[in-house]
Amino acid sequence: MFGPATSPSAPLARKVLAAAAHWHVEQQCGSADPAALQAWRDASAEHERAWTLLQRMRGQLGTIPPALAIPALQAAQQRRRAATKVLAMLVAAGGGIALGQAGWQSSQWQAWTASLRTAPGQRRHVALADGGRMAINTDSALDVDYSATQRRIRLHHGEIMITTAPDPRPFLVDTPHGVIRALGTRFGVRCDEGADGASTVSVFEHAVEVRCAARPDAVLRLDAGQQLRFTAAGADGVQAMPAHQDSWLRGMLVAADWPLRQLVSELARYRRGRLACDAAVARRPVTGTYRLDDIDAVLEGLCASHGLQVTYFTRYWATVSARTA
Repeated sequence: MFGPATSPSAPLARKVLAAAAHWHVEQQCGSADPAALQAWRDASAEHERAWTLLQRMRGQLGTIPPALAIPALQAAQQRRRAATKVLAMLVAAGGGIALGQAGWQSSQWQAWTASLRTAPGQRRHVALADGGRMAINTDSALDVDYSATQRRIRLHHGEIMITTAPDPRPFLVDTPHGVIRALGTRFGVRCDEGADGASTVSVFEHAVEVRCAARPDAVLRLDAGQQLRFTAAGADGVQAMPAHQDSWLRGMLVAADWPLRQLVSELARYRRGRLACDAAVARRPVTGTYRLDDIDAVLEGLCASHGLQVTYFTRYWATVSARTA
């Protein structure tokens, strides 16, 4: 059963394309469970569109070097490299496939070829040319563009923390949903993909200004301790920033009476593949502090303490559910 309907011209999220590439490689290796693959395709219209795109490209995928295409691929590292190459081809050719995706190729390709990237579970610290500092969280892609007149970060997806340095040039962060202007500050920006995607800015010091993409003349100011979630069309109300919003900088995730679905969704950002939460346990409240460097160990501890289990369809597709007798 498909999920909510999406427009045929809606962009396909990079994570959906990555999952399709993974399934393609697993199928080539003979390690894909046909029932699990079909379940993934049936889970949403986006999944089926991504698989259709891949099928239409099979002729092009046949040009992959033989070492990456033969069923003898067994090592997980080799499979990941093969899936990465397939994903690059999907992204590069996506706008040319007759799926009504005009205009999508450029933005997706820019994200894929971004100058600064992190893989799931990876974090980076970068010194900026003006003396500022930037931390990059898991699964992020961005470009840095400094010119004589401005300093600009283009965050395609993921999460960053910026500490600006004194400089007469304006400091801007672009996301697909709008523009954030720093006013001498330390602030975080998170950009989530997908049909429900949005950007969230959290201010730790001083202030920022936010302009939504469709409303560039409307300026929203946030001061230290405030947070705002916005889309291209508009913004939610300014809220107090939750505690421990920057705990990822220390490799930690702090949950305070979160629904289990929310915790699993956050943990999924730091792990390759798909990690889902069964609806039957989605609302269970969870409180705790979790290390982000070993998500499988976190899941093991979570299951032991909350009467849960993790079912693995493949190594990269898992579901958290109630423990069975």
